[in-house]
Parts: sequence; C-alpha cells; structure tokens
Amino acid sequence: MNTIATAGSRLTRRSALFGGLATSALASACGADEAKPAAPAPTQAAAAAPKPTAAATAAPAIAPTTAPAAQPVTIKYITEPGRVDSGVKDAVNAYNALGRKITVELEGVPGNFGEKVLTLGAAGSLPELTHSHPRDYHPWRTGGLLVPLDDRLKIEKDAADLVPAALDYWLMDGQRWAVPYNLSVQNMYFNREIFEKSGQKTPDEYEKEGKWTWETYLDLARKLTSGSGDTKVFGAVWMATFLDIQLGVIWPFGGDLWDKERKKTVLDSKAALDAIQFQADLAAKYAASPNDEEWKQFATAPSATWGAAFGAGRAAMELQPNDSLAPHVLASTFRKGMAPMPKGPGGRIVRGLSVGVHLFKGSKQTDAAWNFAMYHSGKETEKLMLDRHLTLPWRISTQAAIATAMPLKDWESSAAYAENMKSVRPTPYVAKFAEINKVYNDAYIPVRAGQKTAVQMMVELKPQIEELLK
Repeated sequence: MNTIATAGSRLTRRSALFGGLATSALASACGADEAKPAAPAPTQAAAAAPKPTAAATAAPAIAPTTAPAAQPVTIKYITEPGRVDSGVKDAVNAYNALGRKITVELEGVPGNFGEKVLTLGAAGSLPELTHSHPRDYHPWRTGGLLVPLDDRLKIEKDAADLVPAALDYWLMDGQRWAVPYNLSVQNMYFNREIFEKSGQKTPDEYEKEGKWTWETYLDLARKLTSGSGDTKVFGAVWMATFLDIQLGVIWPFGGDLWDKERKKTVLDSKAALDAIQFQADLAAKYAASPNDEEWKQFATAPSATWGAAFGAGRAAMELQPNDSLAPHVLASTFRKGMAPMPKGPGGRIVRGLSVGVHLFKGSKQTDAAWNFAMYHSGKETEKLMLDRHLTLPWRISTQAAIATAMPLKDWESSAAYAENMKSVRPTPYVAKFAEINKVYNDAYIPVRAGQKTAVQMMVELKPQIEELLK
C-alpha cells in the first residue's frame, strides 16, 4: 500500500483505491513488500523456488493443480470489502465458469480485516483463502494460520513461470507463504508540456544519454518549480512517509533497512541518512514538493493521494506505482511521459510490490484451494489484470512480451517498465514491520517539515526500531 501521511491527516492509497474508488476497478497492488534473507543486486534475479526432486515428481503427496475435484466442493475466499472489485471478483467468476467442480465463494469481511482473521483462527473457523499486502500477513504467519507453499511449488510445473522476485516478496523463514496475483513497481511519470515550456530535457531523454540520476532529478525539480498558492507548479511531488515506500530512494542511494540477519537497523548509515534527508528536502528545503499546508489544496481531488497534483497538471514529475489512479484513468488536458527510476550511487534499484494469495490451515479442501490459487496466479488472471491496467506482468513469459501483453497508453513506455521490473528488489519485511513503520512515519514527519534532520531523527529512532527487531 502506498501511503501519504501529513502531520494532520493520514491519506492512504488503500482507502482511496480499495474503498470509495473500488467500483472504478482500481484497487490493485496496494504499493509499499515481502521478506527475503538478503535482497538481490539490482539486476540479479531473486532466489527461485526450489526445483522438484525426482521423488517428489514421481510420487507427489500433494495433488497437482490440474487434478480435478472428485466431488463438487465449495471453498471460501475472504478479503476486505473494498478489495472485492480489485480484479478479484472477475478472477473468481472466470474460475467458477470453468466447471472444475470447485466453486469459490468470495466474501468481503468488514471491520479490521487483520484482526478478524486472527479471531477466525482462534475460533477454528478459518475459510480456505485470502490475499494480502506482504507488509500485513506476518501476524497470521507467526500465529500458525497459513500453509507454507514451497512443497506445493516444487511439484507445480506452472510455478516455473512465476517471476522469482514476485514470489520472494513472500519468502520468510525459508518458506514462501503466498503466490502472486499482482506486481507493481515505482516509475517516473512526467508532464511533457511543463518540460517543453521551460526548455528542459525530459527524464527519458536523460535516460538515453545515461544521465538520468537522482542528482539530475533534483536539479530538474528545482528548475521546474514555479508560482505560488493554488497555481503553483511543483517540480517533483513526493509525499511518501512510509518506510518501505521510501526504499525507492534509500536503496539507489546505497542504503538499506537492516543487516542480513534482520536484527539491527542500518538506517543510520551515511547512505541511508543522505537518502532520507534528500526526500525531506524536496519539500522543506527546495519547496519542489508540497508541504502539509500546500497539500490541502488537493484534498478534494478525484485521487487525493498518489497523483493528485500530477493529475491536476501541477506537477512536472511524480514518482508513482504503475497502477496509480491519476496518470492512467483520470482525464487530463496535458501530454504525459514516463521514464525508468533514476540511478543513484548504488545503481538503479526499484521498489515494487506483489500482492499474494494465501491458503489457510485447517481446511479439508486445501488441494481445491491450491487449484484456485494457481489459477489466480496464472496467465488467465494475469491477462485480466493487465487488461484493466491493475498490474505489470508477474509471469516470466509475459514480461518478455510486455510491449504487446498489456494495453499501454500511447505515452507509456514498455522499455521503461521492463527496465524497472528488471531492477526491482523485494522488500525484506520483518514480523513487526507494521510497528516499525508507524514509529518511522511519526518520526519522519518533523524531518519533512524541516524541524529536524535525518541524523537527529535516527539518533532517537534507532533504539526503538532495534527493540522491535528483537
């Protein structure tokens, strides 16, 4: 989930897309990540699922996906109400139309969904399936409510086509706990007309020259900021206060979250501190991104979160996920463009997100649930999501044909998407990431307001984070 938080409010992309805008079919990869012992190098593939052994192939203990149900069965799939229309309902309906003797019932469960799942688990009344953002599933995993999936992936031929990085968002304790049905990455979108009027080269032009860096981004942000009040044009809108989303800048600067054992934070390294301060300075020092007061101007925008300023024609550049509302759906009167993410001292490392499907323990219909889960993660559902512009390909074979696999807008760049997907790094989430994210978010807001430095923030914050890492 990509989240914008200001000192006076919390505006989440989940509420904007999964809530009131769910009926517009725009609730997708909630942008924000997964767990993995050591994040790979920018262009290095994440660890692939274990290959099947001869014994496992010859005599599997688990029914393969293609095995039909002997008798008709019904399985239940629960999610938050706003997510029902996020492509999930269409996938369920398409699966039910196949006549596999397996019927999937989809239910939106109101209230605090994470707590509702824990309550159902305590009562022994869990359904078969759910899905989640990889930031959110850890209480279910540590509570013993989820089925580990590596044994099933070993004998699932179709699993070899899953992008390893998309799977590794769900790698924790040597097991994968979900299969992907979505993949989104951060991208750089820009308003071509603002660039043309100012006589500046565009990010895609700098990319062709090999000069598209965070230093260039800042230089353009400052030059393209103009005006004041409700007509001010912001050179580079960046409102993120959540820690995992900020990895889109921290990683290419050469920083990271924690050590390989995930016991100590390394956010106090010079590289990480430089990246955190860089983001805060966009608003506090250079006024190239809206401060809290300026952001109130966009509170009533159709997308009062990611892309609000961009969609209004008042942002020269905005870093957004590919499933963002503003650039892809909302009508605009200006010409757009896009480019890969900038490179930093650490190279091009892109923050992404994979939403995944989980199997709950305790069901007598786990094989039937797995049959649907692999359909949900399969090419049929992938095409459905691509056609609705809710994802990038999470299948290797589809990524290889991205230029024709999804209906790109005339201003979108398949080459830029391919470059960013190649450079994506799964986020190494930890069990208490939600708590860490909250304390970081609260501590960062004064830095963004220019009231503290990143160094001062981390002196106070490091002990809190390391206590939560224990």
